Amino acid sequence: MNVNPNLLALIVAAIWGLAPIFEKLSLQVMSPIYVLCVRFFLVTCLLVPIFISSNQVLSLDDLTFRNLLLILVPGLLAVLGIYLYFNALSGSSASKIVPLTAIYPLFTCFYAYIFLKEDFTTEKIIGTILIVAGVFVLNYKDYLQN
Repeated sequence: MNVNPNLLALIVAAIWGLAPIFEKLSLQVMSPIYVLCVRFFLVTCLLVPIFISSNQVLSLDDLTFRNLLLILVPGLLAVLGIYLYFNALSGSSASKIVPLTAIYPLFTCFYAYIFLKEDFTTEKIIGTILIVAGVFVLNYKDYLQN
């Protein structure tokens, strides 16, 4: 796919901005674990035929134990994160929970510094401060209540 990565990221943001609306609606009538299980089951059903038809099955010899761990660990973290996110979303409004989860770049910068030896740049520091400040502005009444 030869499309501008920034355009792709903007499209992803629009898609991910719409997803919580449907998630919140589903969580009003179903439990978080039920929604999570059905979601991943259906996604798996959609992805397996694509995986098979794209000849990616031929790459299974690249699946070493290390590579399997590199896939499994973030997958488990994603499932745990989505489960906790669904629980938070079912207990509060989407307009509060989604921005709060958006502070993850703060953690990513910290983890990238530790594990990937990436530098802290002025831009990264300013950007993460602005993200955290934005989340605070959106939710400050919740933080100041006794």
